[in-house]
Amino acid sequence: MLDGHSAAALAFTRSLGRAGHWVAVGSNQDIPAPAEVSRYCRTSFRYPVSTDDASGFVESVLEFARNHPIDLIVPMTDWTILPLSKCRDRFQGVSRLALGPHSALEISSDKYKTVLLARERNVPVPETALVQSLADLQGARKFAFPVVVKDRFSARWLGKRAVLGSVTYAYSQDDLRQKVEQRLCEAGDVLVQEFIAGTGIGFASFAVDETLHLPFQWLRIREVDPRGSGSSARKSIPVTPEFFEFSRALITRIGFQGISMVEFKQHGSGHAVLMEINGRPWGSLQLPIASGIDYPRYLVDWYLEGRLPPRAIDYRQGVTCRRLVSELAHLEHVFAGAPLGWPTPYPSFLMTLLKISVPWYPGMCYDDVWLSDPRPGVAGLVHWFWRHFAKPKTERSGTASRTR
Repeated sequence: MLDGHSAAALAFTRSLGRAGHWVAVGSNQDIPAPAEVSRYCRTSFRYPVSTDDASGFVESVLEFARNHPIDLIVPMTDWTILPLSKCRDRFQGVSRLALGPHSALEISSDKYKTVLLARERNVPVPETALVQSLADLQGARKFAFPVVVKDRFSARWLGKRAVLGSVTYAYSQDDLRQKVEQRLCEAGDVLVQEFIAGTGIGFASFAVDETLHLPFQWLRIREVDPRGSGSSARKSIPVTPEFFEFSRALITRIGFQGISMVEFKQHGSGHAVLMEINGRPWGSLQLPIASGIDYPRYLVDWYLEGRLPPRAIDYRQGVTCRRLVSELAHLEHVFAGAPLGWPTPYPSFLMTLLKISVPWYPGMCYDDVWLSDPRPGVAGLVHWFWRHFAKPKTERSGTASRTR
């Protein structure tokens, strides 16, 4: 497993370790990696940060795979998937890579190509303008404020290094111009997108040829950042035909194979609007596992034994899964309050505190905190509290500004 800092890597490590697989965890240098302290991790290694040294990262993973009996390498994030995908030929005869087709990964990682694909397949998507110069902002004047300013890629490689993507909001024309100008200098182009209010809905599946196996759907209860981010708590719900058909239209069109998730917003009318496609393991992967769909095991069986996953599983609905450190981050954002000009109701700090303070109720579980495997959860909490209370104040402020 790569990206040992990620929630997806921890879910994979626990799932496959419990199934009896020998699991090694790789992680960036000098970053906490909860998955590597799991009882199910047999060994671990560190590699150069892929976004700083893509070739060094690939060489490190390749060397580890050559020196150990590694049957399958599973990257979890865009930061590791894309460098490996570009060098997949070098791993032939060494180890298999759990990667979809390179062409499919290129489309799913490109947010503007995803928008164009959605329009082609008649999947609702926010109004979006590709801005390559300040003159292109004329096309975004019809959008009501706030508008979303986001990079076209989560990571865009320029040579061996990557420009990391960001998502911000602009609340006026001057604010928009300033933020777009900054991203143009950094990345060369940027997307300006209408703001969509609504509830976050996720749809996951396992694509084999043109068939979607193991459909699964969930509702976001809380997001780490209430303005929009990954979820800190979410609940399994029934698969609905609209989300299934939209996802199938997108996934089969790009030719993706393996596990993926499609993110939507469901606005007040009840209809779906596409947010993005993740052609990779996702952060809330523990929820389908807890609900009865063990995607990691099915993925490994498919890659190593050619065994097809079931078409569908009658999974448990109403299961809630939380990530404790993300819940604390959510509470921190709520305490800071809504930005001036925020258009939708913002969570109440007191009500949020009360909800998060309930440690357990029937049907609830955790991504990170397990009594049977306590070290990853403890490590995550220790790092969170150290980062907030033990670091020098100036260093904490710098970290916060970089991660917002």
